[in-house]
Amino acid sequence: MHLPEELVCAILAKLFYKNPPFSTPDYTSLSACSLVNSMWTGPAQTLLFKRITLEKAPAFAQLVFSTRNTILLTHVRTLAIALSANTLDSDNSVCQVSTLISILEHCPRLYELSVSARALFSLGSELTSSIAATTAFAIRALRLMECSVQSPILYELLTIFPRVQFLTLGVEIAASPPTWTLTAQLYELTLHRTPSSDVLVWLLSSSGTSLRVLELRDLPSARTQSDLGPCCPHIQSLRLMRYDAYTAAILRRCTNLIELVLLNVPPLVSLPALPPSLEHFALLIQTYTASVDLQPVIVAVDTLPRLRILSFIGDGQLEQIPRLRAACDAKGIAMWTTLHKFWINDDPVIASHFPRRRQSVSNFYLMN
Repeated sequence: MHLPEELVCAILAKLFYKNPPFSTPDYTSLSACSLVNSMWTGPAQTLLFKRITLEKAPAFAQLVFSTRNTILLTHVRTLAIALSANTLDSDNSVCQVSTLISILEHCPRLYELSVSARALFSLGSELTSSIAATTAFAIRALRLMECSVQSPILYELLTIFPRVQFLTLGVEIAASPPTWTLTAQLYELTLHRTPSSDVLVWLLSSSGTSLRVLELRDLPSARTQSDLGPCCPHIQSLRLMRYDAYTAAILRRCTNLIELVLLNVPPLVSLPALPPSLEHFALLIQTYTASVDLQPVIVAVDTLPRLRILSFIGDGQLEQIPRLRAACDAKGIAMWTTLHKFWINDDPVIASHFPRRRQSVSNFYLMN
């Protein structure tokens, strides 16, 4: 039985993110679908190669060296890779720099690169300059998830990929920034750890008016608050995992917010008056023992004139949930709820509206 191609693609799209909220594709099901018949092979293989996870990177590297079907490699949009400078490293889960360069050369439409670097890793100034001078890579999203605090690899990667718009720092960076000015105009910056002032100022040196999405997973310092000041009026989506007086000050300066994402209702420091521009308010409750006061959220629902969507992630049996739902219903605000207590992660694409379409195969078409 032959199904229409549109239906085949719809089925495969559902399989791709079979176990949300994790972004790991269902490789087993997609591989099986690619063997059904010729109608399924092409679409299934296309999705199989869209996202290469950290665990699959070494096997994918071998395929890059051996395959004659270079068309498959043009489908790759995101790649996560672990690097080691030790050429004698016997760990099969890591790759050498030469392997990464080969992958980059064979995957011309690679959009997002996630790097985990072992130990005090450095490409070296000579190799960095050589790669940057001879090859133009179209990487738009860069994630540095592991490296030594003194490693210069962040600066080396930004030399090679000067057109990065989405930057995630999953580690602490203590190495001093270079003397040259970063030209990358960041659209989104995600910080798992708060960098020093000189590092943050350098990262934002050309992003004063371009930064639209800011995610802070660590408490900011007083200097962080000051350094972010020029960007705040332009930020449209602010995502906060921890909250204190400095975080509140940053929120207060983001006067044109469209989206606000919070982890828990701040128990000690009150939320400031939220900007009237806010359209999406997302709240993730991960508190299991302490009582949760949703009154600040109910007040926000009552007072924000443009609020369209309230996302509530957590225990739907909280005592104040009926009041919150009634407040949303009274103002025609859509209330989306789920019990899956996972942080909201978005694909690195330019937003036409907030919330962005999360973990959708259609986002790959925006990664060009």
